[in-house]
Amino acid sequence: MNMNFDRSGQREKGKIEGRKEDRKIIEPGEITVTELLTAISETEYPNYIIDAIAKIQTWLLDTVNAPSDKGMDPVTAMFESEGDDMDLERLFADLESLEDYVDIIPNTKRPQGRADAVVVSIDPPDYESGVRTAIDYAALFNRAHCKRVWVLSDTFAFWDNIHYTAHVNALAEQGISVRYILISPWGWVELPLSDPSSSNRSLLWNP
Repeated sequence: MNMNFDRSGQREKGKIEGRKEDRKIIEPGEITVTELLTAISETEYPNYIIDAIAKIQTWLLDTVNAPSDKGMDPVTAMFESEGDDMDLERLFADLESLEDYVDIIPNTKRPQGRADAVVVSIDPPDYESGVRTAIDYAALFNRAHCKRVWVLSDTFAFWDNIHYTAHVNALAEQGISVRYILISPWGWVELPLSDPSSSNRSLLWNP
């Protein structure tokens, strides 16, 4: 079924039939439900966040495939790898192109103090490090300008991150949101860090 909306958001009046010959031709100035949802999605997740996720997915997939590319089985690779498969410097070099729009953390350069920041927490020594870094950056280092901090990670430990629920809610009351994106080579999903931070977009798997 195809519902049409005009630019004022009003649904088209009249009966919508399922037969092809009864379907209304979309006129200039009208948008479909699909176009409306796409516009909402692009607002929810800016293009530079989608690009960052895609770059991390590519890097993760290369890391997963590295042992077989070298003719090694995964178990042997765990003991014989020289550590070059987890080359985080290559990942951050790929993410540099997004610094015109968002601060990338960690970084060898001082962040610009933009409204959006991305905390990359890949294979962290402790799983809470990404959320803790996001809170410290938003509350201490860029409080005057920060509006959103995105934590992009390949891991999520519920019992570690739950300790920061009060911090996340306190920042939200000040107009600063902390968003957590869990990424795998084959998809990603946003996980809410507290009840107020949850939305209809949370817990929807994106291939």
